[in-house]
Amino acid sequence: MLIQRIPTGIPKFDELIEGGFPVNSMILLVGYPGAGKTTFSAQFLYNGATKHRARGVYVCFAETKETFLRNMLRFGWDFERLEQEGRVAILDLSVTREAGLQKNLDTIMETMASLNASRLVIDSFSAIGMGLKESIDIRIMIHLLYKFLKKANCVSILIIDQPWGSSSIGEGISEFLADGIIHLETYFDEHEMFRRRLRILKMRGTNHAKMPCAYDINSRGFVLFTPEPSVPKVERKRTAKRKEGAGASSRRTARRGTVDLTEVKGIGPKRAEKIKTLGIRFAEDLAESNPEDIVRFLGVSEKVASTWVRNAKAAVSKKKFF
Repeated sequence: MLIQRIPTGIPKFDELIEGGFPVNSMILLVGYPGAGKTTFSAQFLYNGATKHRARGVYVCFAETKETFLRNMLRFGWDFERLEQEGRVAILDLSVTREAGLQKNLDTIMETMASLNASRLVIDSFSAIGMGLKESIDIRIMIHLLYKFLKKANCVSILIIDQPWGSSSIGEGISEFLADGIIHLETYFDEHEMFRRRLRILKMRGTNHAKMPCAYDINSRGFVLFTPEPSVPKVERKRTAKRKEGAGASSRRTARRGTVDLTEVKGIGPKRAEKIKTLGIRFAEDLAESNPEDIVRFLGVSEKVASTWVRNAKAAVSKKKFF
């Protein structure tokens, strides 16, 4: 049975999840400060309203409505105009204790119903929990919110703020209830360059991408870089070599694919499998690869990538003489 998909419209992201989020799904968007959680979510809502006639509601708990509207204009997303046209609604709700939580949920539900909205963003789920002191209250709130979202019959994104250095992504229960979990990570590489990468940790009913993907935030919003560009690069090299003389081609074929990746110093079976996802099947391929592509799509350091390529060249060279 085919699962109906809701396209996000975020460049290259839908390709990683078989075309979009499963219909009526609850997605946790987890990330460090500055990772782009608000940008990703707003882009999902804006694309739905402008490209797919899908009305949406954005609920602000972490920042004010005015701040949200102003920040989104830098991407050319005029949410104020969309709100005036009745295509989106921006709710500015305060963080309250459990007594006020149901009132806020009622406000969201009424807005969703009046707008006939099919997309919802709660920014942020972490801010809601700030008003609750006991862990049992947080658990009750999570179950309440989950039932509410399923009743709303929409695709919802719940933003979870993750402190720097923390390995936890939720409260220990929301991860199990969620239909999908996306992790946005920020880090500094060995050259002290600020980097971002995305991991899909869970997506029910979906054969999603298993490897991390680099991304950036520019004037167009959230822009994802997928591993595909590195594969054609290797193929182009092979194609160019096949155009050489028949004798040279014959000699090359004799040694093509003779050195397994695991024969390269520093590369075991697990690392070899990860490297193969880039279309690099043998040490000969790795010896011709650009270390920058490996850094970009596998998330290793430039030093490690360069060492792999250098060791691959050594392994290939050694094979020629023995």
